[in-house]
This record gives sequence, C-alpha cells and structure tokens, in this order.
Amino acid sequence: MRTFTYTEHINRTPSEVFAFMMDFGQASRWRSMVRSVEVVGGGPPRQGGQLRVTFDVAGRSHTVVSTIWAYEPPHRLGQQNTQQGVTGTFEYRLAPEASGTRVTFTADVRPHGVMWLAFPFLLRRHRARYRDQLANLKRAIGDNG
Repeated sequence: MRTFTYTEHINRTPSEVFAFMMDFGQASRWRSMVRSVEVVGGGPPRQGGQLRVTFDVAGRSHTVVSTIWAYEPPHRLGQQNTQQGVTGTFEYRLAPEASGTRVTFTADVRPHGVMWLAFPFLLRRHRARYRDQLANLKRAIGDNG
C-alpha cells in the first residue's frame, strides 16, 4: 500500500471548487490522462453511484468504472476502482482557508496478486500521474495567484 497526499490552496470558495470538479466536461482540463467522466446510468452523482472514466495511457484508451464511496458537497468526494490488479482509492477534501479553499487529494494505491512484482514501476507512474493534478485544477478554474 502506498498513499500519496497533495494539497493546494485555490482562491475560490469550496462550493465553487466542488462545482467545477463535478462539472465532468472539465475533467480532461485538470485530471491527468482523463479524456471523459460520466455518471453510469445518468442522473446526478451520489454516494454509492458509479462513474465511467475514460483515460489515455501510452497512446491507448482505457475505461474503468469507479464507485463513489463518499459524496458530501461541497467538502468531500471519494472514488474507488480496480484495474489490472491494482485498486485505487481516491479522496478530495475541500476546506475553507483564508480567502479560498484548501484542497487535499489523497490517492491510496494497492496491488493484488502478481502485481506486487511490478509495484515499484507502478508506484513511480502513479505518483507522477497524480502529483500535478491539484495545480492543474487551480489553473483550470482560473486561479493564477
């Protein structure tokens, strides 16, 4: 198990930041390698619901279904998915801070079975993939400060 935690201050209210994050048409602007996100079955996101996430890796398109395990607007969003022998648990926490919002992103990555053998390589790839996500969110929402 490896957990990465990153934080970023964004000069917008938690409600504004959360609304932008949940505007899935914006996902490719700030989520690394993500092409699209959509709610499985339509309707609004909700705890226990699912999201279909399509992303590009090494020139190939992949789709994974993530379960929303936490949905508490405008303060918390949690998703989890398993793909190719690795389970990722992701959480975004938003808290008021000074003139804006402190966003904390946590990614917990756990390999299963033989994927433990490739874990050092996967660890580097996942860390690099998620490191800049909140800085990208800050730029996409228009906070240049």
